[in-house]
Amino acid sequence: MDAASLIDYVSIQPRYSRFRRWAEPFAYSVAAMLALAIDVPVAALLKQGIPRFFGEFLENCETFGNGHGVTLILIAVVVLDRVQSRAIPWLMAGSLGSGLVSNILKLTVDRMRPRDFDFAMTSVWDTFQRASEGSRGSQSMPSSHTATAVGLAMMLSALYPRGRWYFAVLAALVGIQRMATLAHYPSDVLAGAAIGSMVGMWAVSSMDAKWGRSDVETSTGSRSAGSTD
Repeated sequence: MDAASLIDYVSIQPRYSRFRRWAEPFAYSVAAMLALAIDVPVAALLKQGIPRFFGEFLENCETFGNGHGVTLILIAVVVLDRVQSRAIPWLMAGSLGSGLVSNILKLTVDRMRPRDFDFAMTSVWDTFQRASEGSRGSQSMPSSHTATAVGLAMMLSALYPRGRWYFAVLAALVGIQRMATLAHYPSDVLAGAAIGSMVGMWAVSSMDAKWGRSDVETSTGSRSAGSTD
């Protein structure tokens, strides 16, 4: 990495203000509450099915939001970028940590997944009940896959800011996949995004506090100097 690239790299590192660390999750939370009004109609529409090629595409994107996919990405960072590999603890906290928080919250909310819901009942409040005994169909809200994907996207955007839009699109596709497969309602996905954005920005802020901007410059510069031999 030459000096110009180094300066550009450091200058475009995302930094989250205290206001944004609360405003973005709050906005997702409000959107989740508003989405309750369309949960049942959207789920009923998706139950009719989507084109096969699009469904297969979404299935592949789902990997960005599960533990196996996150693990493969963490390994890639370690193998391909020795400098940024020290961010692994924060990558794990931002992504897997978001999924963990979401899974814990699932235990407090009984909500039937769309694939288990009887659409003869048209009220969204009818979805907030336990599915059949022994079924995981009661663990609909929030979406842990979406929380994981959003948290991962936040962390990857901090490390590789030029790919931030790509990471954001991948996270959005994970949310769409969860709705298309009738695993979650729109409000579940938005609630997961709220968790992922909060945990993800916390992880980024913690990483920044640990490294500091000058520390990033020094380490990146050291790698650049070593690569000229």
